[in-house]
Amino acid sequence: MNCDNVQNLVRFISTFHRSRGSSEYRQLLNRIRETIFAWGIDEKDVKLLKYKTGDISYGNFDTTYVWEMRNAELWIDSPRRFINSFDLCRTSVVFGSGPTQGWETLELVDEHFEGDFSDKAVILNMAPDKAFDTYVKQKGAKCLILYHMRAQDKSIFRTPEKMPDTVNYLSFPYTAENVGFGACGFSVNWNQYLFLKEIANKGFKVRFFVESELITGDLDVLELSIPGSRSDMTIGIIAHLCHPSPGANDNASGSALAIELARCLAESKPPVNIKVILVPEFFGSIPYAKEKHLDYVINLDMVGEDQAKTGSTLLLQRTPPILPTFLDVALWKSLKENIPKTSETPARRLSSIQMRGGSDHVVFANFSVPSPYIGQWPDRYYHTSDDTPDKCDPEMYTWIGNAILQSIFYFDSAFESIAKQAMFEAEQFLTQLKDSPGSEIISAVIRNAHGVKCRVPEPTKKITVNADGPLGYKWLKKKDISDKPHISDLGENIYLAARFLKDFDSVITFVSSYLKTDAKDVQ
Repeated sequence: MNCDNVQNLVRFISTFHRSRGSSEYRQLLNRIRETIFAWGIDEKDVKLLKYKTGDISYGNFDTTYVWEMRNAELWIDSPRRFINSFDLCRTSVVFGSGPTQGWETLELVDEHFEGDFSDKAVILNMAPDKAFDTYVKQKGAKCLILYHMRAQDKSIFRTPEKMPDTVNYLSFPYTAENVGFGACGFSVNWNQYLFLKEIANKGFKVRFFVESELITGDLDVLELSIPGSRSDMTIGIIAHLCHPSPGANDNASGSALAIELARCLAESKPPVNIKVILVPEFFGSIPYAKEKHLDYVINLDMVGEDQAKTGSTLLLQRTPPILPTFLDVALWKSLKENIPKTSETPARRLSSIQMRGGSDHVVFANFSVPSPYIGQWPDRYYHTSDDTPDKCDPEMYTWIGNAILQSIFYFDSAFESIAKQAMFEAEQFLTQLKDSPGSEIISAVIRNAHGVKCRVPEPTKKITVNADGPLGYKWLKKKDISDKPHISDLGENIYLAARFLKDFDSVITFVSSYLKTDAKDVQ
């Protein structure tokens, strides 16, 4: 495991603006393929898979159009004052912004303006989805100037006041339903927001242009296959490649580590087949998971954080025990054994937690594939212009990479002992459920997942899920709770449990016990 290789790849990937399906995204994939071939990996083992996007849905996800972004600028018209440009800051243009007809000049107003918004630019401190729905779809605005920092956290100084010059990565819902509105948007930093807010509704105008294109097209998934000594098992190592430049930790770091793992595994003979997969997050992983068979998946998302700079902790999100947990046990053992140390004391933070939503592991879990997640949270610079390679810690790649390699080789060297530990932990979980509603169904499903054949009782109150893949986010927007991640995590676990348990009482009991939350909250 060469951490310098990984960090150099992070630096390279972060120079690309990685909008799903765009020409720049495809250019990056081609450069990655060239690198892989230069390492001696056979071209026949590398595939570029394509999935339609823009006018199609995958499960609960409406795909977005391909967004080809070329250039944009935002100014105060008079007195003339520069605000930002796409060339200067890639996160300054809201993802999915439509093109303008050359330069446009509009009066600047805010949410307190009383009148017609259709010929106005609106300055708002609001989540982009909500702003788009309210001010574009309902009120006809053509330009939104937004400030919105997700996941604010005073403990790591992630607040507007502590990061006044940071520009947040924001995205419109640029699906088939919404692209026809033709709106564009700019993301501004906190200082700029305060300035623009102060002059709103006073007759000042902004001057701007956006050169972009929104089209239907294809999403590209890169799949690299490495044969193992066993042909009956395949482990996927997945990382999402999308997001704006720089996006170093999210997720150039995960993609770069996955590529380096491919190099290491190709030079050895792994005990099982390996597929390294680079995807557009969700929109690439859902159709891929539906058509491909994998036995396990390791999801690498935001692995590179320098914890001293970002305030992060390395997390292993473990697969719920209604699916096999062998790989989770192996990874936890390996991460603990390989943690960097100073005088025998761990020098990095590490924690094991229950499954949360928000990344591609949830996709594979819903297709019956155990899919532990390795990544870091929180992160002071998450989804901002400051997510740059200097916020990465190369020692993270060595630690995580060696732990993954060790865990893969456990399938040959320590399979029986790891499997026993996984079964022991599953039985420990089941002791919490004794005589609880639906516990017989839960017990049978968990034991079957861990190799003990059991008859699963028929559901008393049968429930079913509505689509392939994870629950997603549309339901959150309908209930106006899209900025409450704990609700999203709860929803994903309920949806997953319903898929496999199929019984109302069993789902309530399992999720409340697994997440250690009140059964009334689950109901």
